[in-house]
This record gives sequence, C-alpha cells and structure tokens, in this order.
Amino acid sequence: MILGEMEHLYSKTLQETPDCLPCTHRTYDYSVVYPGPNLNMIVGANGTGKSSIVCAICLCLAGKTAVLGRGDKVGLYVKRGCKKGHVEIELYKRGGNVVIFREIHAENNQSLWMLNDRQCSQKAVEEEVKALRIQVSNLCQFLPQEKVGEFAKMSKIELLEATEKSVGPPEMYEYHCELKNFRNKERELENIVKEKASFLEKAKQRNERNKHDVNRYYEKKRHLDVIELLEKKKPWVEYETTRKELEGVKKERDEAKKQLLSLKQTQAPMVKKIQQIEEQLKPTEAQIKTAAIKEASLKCKQKQDQLDRKNKEIDDIKQKCRLKQMEEEDHQKRISNTRRTIEDLKAELAKVGDQPDVTPRINAVNADLRRIQEERAKIEGEKGDLRREKDNLCKLNDMNNMMNAKEEKLRGRHRDTHTALQWLRQNKQLFRGNVYEPMMLVINVKDHRFAKYVENHISFHDLRAFVFQRKDDMEKFMIEVRDKMNLKVNSICAPEESCSKRPPSRNIESLRRFGFFTYLREMFDAPDEVMSYLCHQYRVHDVPVGNERTKSMIKTVIEEPYLKVLYTTEERYTVKRSFYSNKISTSNSAVHPSQYLTITVDAEEKRQLEQQMKVGNSHVKRAGTTAEAVALDRRDNELLAEKKRLSELKGKKRQLEQKISTKQDRSSQLFFFFLLNQAFSKLPDTLDEVDAMLNEERSRAECFTGLSENVRTHRNQVFIYAAGLLSSAKERWLNPLKHLVEQINEKFSAFFRSMQCAGEVDLHSENEEEYDKYGIRIRVKFHATTQLHELTPYHQSGGERSVSTMLYLMALQELNRCPFRVVDEINQGMDPVNERRVFDIVVRTACKETTSQYFFITPKLLQNLTYAEEMTILCVHNGPHMLSPNQWDERAFVRRCLERKARA
Repeated sequence: MILGEMEHLYSKTLQETPDCLPCTHRTYDYSVVYPGPNLNMIVGANGTGKSSIVCAICLCLAGKTAVLGRGDKVGLYVKRGCKKGHVEIELYKRGGNVVIFREIHAENNQSLWMLNDRQCSQKAVEEEVKALRIQVSNLCQFLPQEKVGEFAKMSKIELLEATEKSVGPPEMYEYHCELKNFRNKERELENIVKEKASFLEKAKQRNERNKHDVNRYYEKKRHLDVIELLEKKKPWVEYETTRKELEGVKKERDEAKKQLLSLKQTQAPMVKKIQQIEEQLKPTEAQIKTAAIKEASLKCKQKQDQLDRKNKEIDDIKQKCRLKQMEEEDHQKRISNTRRTIEDLKAELAKVGDQPDVTPRINAVNADLRRIQEERAKIEGEKGDLRREKDNLCKLNDMNNMMNAKEEKLRGRHRDTHTALQWLRQNKQLFRGNVYEPMMLVINVKDHRFAKYVENHISFHDLRAFVFQRKDDMEKFMIEVRDKMNLKVNSICAPEESCSKRPPSRNIESLRRFGFFTYLREMFDAPDEVMSYLCHQYRVHDVPVGNERTKSMIKTVIEEPYLKVLYTTEERYTVKRSFYSNKISTSNSAVHPSQYLTITVDAEEKRQLEQQMKVGNSHVKRAGTTAEAVALDRRDNELLAEKKRLSELKGKKRQLEQKISTKQDRSSQLFFFFLLNQAFSKLPDTLDEVDAMLNEERSRAECFTGLSENVRTHRNQVFIYAAGLLSSAKERWLNPLKHLVEQINEKFSAFFRSMQCAGEVDLHSENEEEYDKYGIRIRVKFHATTQLHELTPYHQSGGERSVSTMLYLMALQELNRCPFRVVDEINQGMDPVNERRVFDIVVRTACKETTSQYFFITPKLLQNLTYAEEMTILCVHNGPHMLSPNQWDERAFVRRCLERKARA
C-alpha cells in the first residue's frame, strides 16, 4: 500500500491486535488496511469505525491526542475491557521501508515504541516522521472529523504557517521564523532608541534650565573629540617618527660603509707588511702585533653587524610603507566605486521617480482580473452543464435501451399490447387524468433478486395492463384500441381513494424471528396509482418475504394470524383458515424465475433526466466556448504579468532609496580620512607631545559628568538590522512565498470557477514590515448577487465553509510537498449540488500521478458519481457476524454473485 510520492514513496499497513484497538470507536479486535497510492475513499455507516483508521494513523505517527479532538489520554483509545493495544504502520521509502510500531497500555497511558523492529524512544519516531515531511498536527495535511470546523476558525496568520509547513519548501517556514526574530530584535532596538531619545530629550530640557550644565557637557564633548583625534593621530605620528628614524639609520648605514671602506684601505698595507715580517719577528713581538690585528678585526665585525641590523630595519619599514600604500590605493578604489554606484542608483531612482503613481493602474488590472474570473466562471459553468448534459444523455440512452429491451419482451409475448402502447404514446393528450403504460414497464424492482417474487405474485394479465386514474379515460382508451383497432388489451382503473400507503397488518419487526425481512411492497417502486391498485388487489403491502429460516419454521409460521400469503426463498405459501372449524389448510408452489422484471429502470430518475434534458435544450449554447476560454487564459496571463511588473515597479523606488542610503553611509565612512588630515594639522607632531596632550585632555574630560552617546549607537544597530539582516532575510522568504500563494490562488480560483462560484487566495499584511502579522486570506462568493467575502466561522453557512475548506486543500494537493493527506467527513452539511461538484474535483485532482496519496472518509455518497480507475474504495462494515479479515475471499464473493445473476 502506497501512501504517496514526492522524494519518497510511502506505504502503510495498519494492524490492531486481537486484544486491543487504539482508536476512538474501539470497534475491532483485529484489522488490516491496505490503501491505494492515489485517492482512497473510505466509506461506511456511522459507528462502523471509519475514524478508527484516522486515529490509528495519527497515534502511530507520534501525533498528539489533541489533534484528534477526542480522548485526551492515549489509554482511552484502547478497546474497552482490554489492557493494551498496538498499531503498526509501514511507510514505503526509497532505500528501505520504515516500519513504526506503537503498543499502548491503557492502565498507565504509557507506550512502547519500535522503529524497524528495534525499540526506540518517541523522540526518535518524531524525528523520523518529521524527516518524511509528515505533519499530523497540521490541519492542511491532517483534518480529523472533530477538527473540520476549526479550519474555518484558523486566523490568516495560522493558515499561512500551516500552508508553509504543508506545501512550502523546507526552508520557507524557517526563514519566516528567522525574519520574525529579526523583526523582534529590531523592535527591541527601536524601543531602546525611543527610551534613550526620551531620556536625552528630558536631559536637554534639564540642560536648558541649567545653562551651566549644558556648557559643561559641550566642553566635555570638545575634550572627548580632541581625545578621539589624538588617538587617531598617534599611530600616524608613530609612523612619521619611525620614518624619520629610518632616514637617520640610512645615514648611519652610509657612514658605516664609508668607515668600513676606509678601515679596509688603511689596513691593506699593514696586512701586507705583517705578512712579510711575520717570520722575522720574535714570538713576543708577534703576539703583540696579532692582538692589534684581532682588535681591529673585531671592530670591523661589530660595524658590519650594526650595518646588517640597520638594513633589516630599513627592509621592515619599507614593507610597512608598501602595505600602507596598498591600503591607500584600495581605499581610493572603494571610494571611486561607491561614488559610481551612488550616481547610478540616483539616476535609476530619478527615472522611477519621474513615472506616475502605479497604484491606480494596479487597481485597474485587479478589476480586469476579477472580470476575467467572472467570465471564466461562466464559461466553466457552461462547460460543466454541457458535460452533465452529456452524462445525462448517456444515462438516458442506457435507460431507454433497457426500456426497449422490456418492450421487446412485451412485444414478443403480447403484440396487441405493444401496438396499443405505441398508439398511447402518440395520443396522450386525449386523456384528462394520469395514464400509465403496462405495469411491467413502470414497475422498477429495487434488487433484481426480488423480481421473481413480484412477478410470481402479479398475474401476467395485470402486468400487461394499462393503468388509468380516471374511469372515463379508460373507457375512451378501450373504445379506441379494442373497438376501433380490434386489439386484445387489458386495462384497469386505480381505486378512487389511494391505497399505496396502507400499513401492513403487523410490523415486520414482529416477524423477523421467523426469517421475514420485508414486505413485497418494499421490494419495488411504482407510480402511486399502480401501487394503489396492487395494494388493493394483491395486498402487496401485507405479503411478507422470508428466507431459509422461514422455510425451516414453516409449521410454526402458518399458525401465525393474519398471514394469508407468504414467500420463502424458493416457494410461495397460501394459508386458508376455516370459518367454522378454524382449521388451517395450506398450499405451496415453486417461485419461478423472473422473465420481465429483472431489467430495472428507475422511472423517477428517468423522468428527472428527461426533464433536465428539456430544460438544457431550451437554452441556447454559446459557440466557441473553448476558443473564448483560451483567449481569456491568454489575457489573464498578460494581466498577471502586468500586475507583477507594476508591483515590482512600486517597490523598486523604496529599494533604491534604501540602497542609496546604505551606500552614502558607507561613502561617508570612506571619506574618516580627508577630514582627519585637516584636523590632524592642528595637533602636535611629536609622539611625546601627543601623549602629553592625551593625558591632559583625558584628565579634563574626567572632571565632567555628562550624557552618553547610546542613542546614536542603537540607531546604528537598528539601521544595520533594517538594511542588512532584515532585507536579505525578507527577500529569501517573501519572493518564494508570493509565488507559492499565486500557485494556490490559481488552483483555488479555477476550482471555484468550475462550480460557477468565485474564490481567491492572497497574501495579506496590513504593515509590510510586521512579519508576524502576515497571513493567507481566503475570500469566496457562492451567489452571483454577492461580493467576495473573507472565509470566517460566521459569515458563510456550514456547507459553504466545508466546500471552501475542501477546495483549499485540493489546491494544496497538486503542490505535492507532503506524502499524504487525510480528510474525515468534510462533505457533511454540503448540499447535493456542491457535494457532487466537490467530489468530481477531488477525483480529478487526487487521482493524478503527480499528486500525493489522499484519504477521504465519508459515511455516505451521492448516486451516479464519477469514479476513476486510480481510486481505491475501502468499505468499512461492522456487526456481530462479521468475518475475520483472514477469512475474506473477494474472488469467492464475486464468483457467488455472478452465479446468482446467472441463475436469475
């Protein structure tokens, strides 16, 4: 069983053990459900346990009991009288299925969890379910019976969040939460700014009252400004000092080179002379000369080391200078680029500013879009009428074919009656009252198995008889067909006082112990005059029909008073009681197979279809409906593109202003350099003087008590949030969200148009910057004379709310983010017309290959609905004699059904 398909396929098996049932109805001891991959229609009478499947899905996927709106404790979902119960669900997933098992203990409301046959925690199951994008707490994905009414009560904000989680990209809801957090931080900063600004204003007022304090504040501010400039100039002074030291070192290096060269030149003759007399000198004298040489060499080496160190210092300072130059070049480039960007943005803003306000144009486009929606609704309505008319025509043709088969049997058995029937159809206007064709054509047996009882009970003489409401009409008919046309026909006149509703002698409930299950009258439908005659002449209202049990108890049954004629499965019994002796005599005969009444045609439905066809044919159909629809679609797309362009143009001006402000702020920072040069010229140029002045200014500033600059700091933080984090987060979240809502609106509007109504979905926000106030607004119109109204728990009727809820969920269905959806009994309260339309939409949408799996639970369905091959129908039954699931044999059931039909 497949639950759905997106990135994964999901399958599910639901099991409930013999000693338990974790569901609200607590109906079963054991049950297994195998749904199909597309639309699963779960049908069954109230109380049979349909919602048990919903409860089991929720509980096994780690859903909270509050989701179901029934028992608040999990132990309440175990079958009464049992200590524990379990549910097992298998989810089909690429790479390996996921099997979740939950055992519930009723006494302490505890659960045992297993994931793929391994014991685990509930948290592990929740994480696995979340990874598969299953959200049983989301009403857009999982709508239990008790929560259907709550969907319309959801606020726009709640509906947006539920929609984001259900069909949005995984990161959309996370971006939304992030954006709300950023906005909250921005509010906090704004509040701090307001508080600081308020405090500053009060301080200014106090300062105004106290001029001396104000002057002291500004004096302190001047000292602080000087301190700031000194601290900024100090690194430059240090650099200049180092640069001058570099020049000095260079001079010392050059001087050292000259000295080294002079020493070498001076020592050259001496070295040569030493080499010549070295061997002639005495040891003592040699030692004295060697010491002098060594001393001279040491001085030379020291000068060389000193020169190397100076060279290294020079290289280091050169490297610093190169870095400073590169920084300055980069600085200049950034200034140039920023200026060009600002000029470009201003030029673009000027172009946008010159254009007129686009709001009236947007309003005009919206008006055109609404008009197109209304036109499309009319066309879709006409298409729907044509489709229904075509379906009705097919049904009517089928009924006519079956009626023709009946008539052929009549003609084969009694040609004169068939000839009279043709005459009657051409001359009905001659009669004042109701005239009915032969009984065998107007009697409609509800179940072909019952046809044999009706046909055995009514003589063929009467089955071929025409039935008249008025006696004078019957006489006129007989004169025409019997006397003038010489046809052998039979006709009867209904009783003047209707007997069709005459009650039986005994209630059928009092006869059920004998195997009787109905009276003959309840086995077929017929016009009132025909039924009245049959009740009067054949007492069909008082003839019970039984089964094999009746046959086995026949001796006891015939003793019962008031029973004169009765039927068992295969026999008819006639009971007579002596007027004098009260003795009972019976006669029985076999019930022969039906020859004429097995073909069943609902006469009332046929009449309604014929009436609908007359009404349909009385209207002139529009030509070229398809071409008009294509033209409207093309115009609709053009208007949507124009609306998008205008909306972008409307928001572009603000975006440009915001970008210019950001760039200008950045530019002003790139310019803490030229202004500094001017200020630096007024400050000392030596490091000692700078340090001395810094100490002096700090000492003076500490003598003052003043106000801080927190207001400016927080304002900068607000600006950073608004221009940086908020702007990028908003763009990541809002653009995909708008596209998603447009897709939902397109589907939702189309569904409403197909129902000849109007509906739209839009993204609503009173303040564009309040991200926690964004919401999805649903507006609907069910009557041509009304306007679009927002969907609320109070404005629309219960049926209209159900239709709106269902169509919104179907609009989400094709976006296909969640693996499956569950909707329980949402069609309750819908009128038959809307219920049929909604059902058609559900079948068309949920049976597409691209959509996820769908569970639609309902206790009842209308007749003659349209079904699809991709649907799976799950019929839920319940009762004391139900078979165990492992004893069901569908092939055997079908075989026996075909055998019974063949015998009939």
